[in-house]
Amino acid sequence: MKINHVRPLLVDKIPENLDDGVIYVSERYRVALHNCCCGCGEEVSTPLSATEFSIRVSGSSVTVRPSIGNHDFACRSHYFITNGNIEWAAEMSRAQIDAGRAYDRRLKQAKKSHSGLGGLLDWIRKLFAAIFR
Repeated sequence: MKINHVRPLLVDKIPENLDDGVIYVSERYRVALHNCCCGCGEEVSTPLSATEFSIRVSGSSVTVRPSIGNHDFACRSHYFITNGNIEWAAEMSRAQIDAGRAYDRRLKQAKKSHSGLGGLLDWIRKLFAAIFR
């Protein structure tokens, strides 16, 4: 049965068996898991990082970005989780999936390259600010 709403549950460790309609969030392990909202029973893992997924929990509400694309599951479900509500999205073609994954790889590479340079530039700015006070 399709799930149209999920609620967050903050946990230290992810339980072995997941309940439908619950997204388990482990800040310690930087991951959120839930059963696929289409009802197929597949476990969906969303790694939480600047280059993967972001999650916002506010009371009993949860928002996950970007969309959940279970393109490698038999169900091929695709949805957004916004304020706990499941917003179903169109199935993507293989070409769209491949293009999206290539784009994600480029973004991750750019963030890695920028973070190293950005950190160095921040250090130089702080150094000059301290010298010329």
